[in-house]
Amino acid sequence: MCMHNVCFRKHEMKRILLLTAAFTVISAFAELPQSITVESGNIRIRLDAKKRWNINRIEWKNTLCGVDTPGAHYGAVYRPIDSRFPIGTGHDESGVGEKLLSLKIYADGKEFIPSDKVIRGNQIKIERISDIADLSSQTTAIIENDVIREKTQITAKKTVKLDHLYVFMHPWSPRFDRFRAVGADGETLDVTFKSDNSFPNRKFVPSAAWYDSKTGIGVATFIRNIEGKKAPMRYLWDRRSYRKDYLCDYYHAEFPAGQTVAWEAVTGFFQQSPGGRWGADADLLLKKLAVPRD
Repeated sequence: MCMHNVCFRKHEMKRILLLTAAFTVISAFAELPQSITVESGNIRIRLDAKKRWNINRIEWKNTLCGVDTPGAHYGAVYRPIDSRFPIGTGHDESGVGEKLLSLKIYADGKEFIPSDKVIRGNQIKIERISDIADLSSQTTAIIENDVIREKTQITAKKTVKLDHLYVFMHPWSPRFDRFRAVGADGETLDVTFKSDNSFPNRKFVPSAAWYDSKTGIGVATFIRNIEGKKAPMRYLWDRRSYRKDYLCDYYHAEFPAGQTVAWEAVTGFFQQSPGGRWGADADLLLKKLAVPRD
């Protein structure tokens, strides 16, 4: 047999294996429900196929906290400096979007094949691996004891000149009318939302809390363990449709090939009688969330 035929057959075999693997992945995801709800304690989170089974809705004590309205995206997004369109979770404007490669869901340590639409457990763990065009992403979310712990690693597969990179997003409900941020130096920023499309905060703060004065429900997120950072900023976007929390980095910067940026966000919830000292409750919860945990 001539060497040309051997090489040709090897090439064809490799192509067939790759196509088979791709078909297997597509088939596996095609069999999943369009929406999967996971429940632990008082937390209910929905994962949607249209968001590549990333978080798309957060409830606590049957109260909507993280919204799923059009344009309200979670996950990671970036925009190349030479593109008009964002690329990432929920964003398909560029025609690229996010490609999910792996999804695993565990309930109390046992892998759960999500043929059903609802998964319950004392501890829920969601592991995702995806490609977002020129970036690769690995995410883990653990829901336990009324706390959500999210970890993400984003790596550049090639050097990308960025307008911006959002490595974390939570679109909180417009029900929240108050906001508090606490810097690493202890400096406090208190904001009353106006739904005026403004950005009351653009600097990095590890601690932030949102509060609904009508119901006394609050949510707080502490961000830590940021690796591979350049100049991270934490945006707060005050919109009529949501109060969005962004962790932004590599603003108008080059994200080198092989570079990885990683972070951990820990989110908890609290409830207080209306008119109480909500800021003190938020500070107490944030201190608990800041305690490292393996």
